[in-house]
Amino acid sequence: TVMRLSVQEKKIVPAVTDVDELVVVPARAVYTGSDFAKAEEDPSDWALERDQTSSEEYVRSLVEHIEIGVREAAKNPNAALVFSGGKSTRDAGAAMSRASSYWQVARANDWFGVDAKFASRTFTEEHANDGFEHALFSVCRFFQLTRKFPSKITVVGFHVERARFEKLHLDAMGYSWSNFTYIGTAAVNENELATREAKARDAFARDPYGCRSDVAATLDPFNERASYRSTVKSLDAFWTYLDACPRRRFTGHFPWSPGVALI
Repeated sequence: TVMRLSVQEKKIVPAVTDVDELVVVPARAVYTGSDFAKAEEDPSDWALERDQTSSEEYVRSLVEHIEIGVREAAKNPNAALVFSGGKSTRDAGAAMSRASSYWQVARANDWFGVDAKFASRTFTEEHANDGFEHALFSVCRFFQLTRKFPSKITVVGFHVERARFEKLHLDAMGYSWSNFTYIGTAAVNENELATREAKARDAFARDPYGCRSDVAATLDPFNERASYRSTVKSLDAFWTYLDACPRRRFTGHFPWSPGVALI
């Protein structure tokens, strides 16, 4: 099967070349303190959601995810790192998304000691508000940056969320699990998070694209919308399918589907 890039897509000038793998760190909160290098020290300097644990251990786990993502991408010269996450609450302000907050923490910590040249392969995706969007929108952002889709995806998060990404989100976007790696860490509030995660898996099992009321993201306080529909035209059939808020998974071809050639 041949899928053709649109004229608009062919005009994209890649911001980064020689990369074909994607490392994603879903960003969970905005750091509101004045010193990003000290982000793991005081939980009161983070705009946390009501279901997030306000403790030093929890914010350290957020910084740990940032560091793992940096180190994972830095050791692979063929990988780009994307911090993914939109703006969280009005209390956190309109200027900073969760993704850009994570990027600032990484930079303030001197990229955790890796080669400074690595920074040129680090980007943000500033619209995602749930797990499915973290996966799909990061792939779209990768396309905007490289004019191609990633041959492999690595996601960094809490290990209790692994099954949702592997069994639900990948399936919903037609991405092969054989080209996917999940790096999971232990959560501070493991039992509480596991309970919420079970509910999230059930919800996405019923609503794979998260567009109905029991799944739909509430973290869009400034009513911003992702622009990927207008820039990633290769997914036109999929975008049209999503307009109906379907409960069934898309059965058409994706640009990354086996046997599809994108030219």
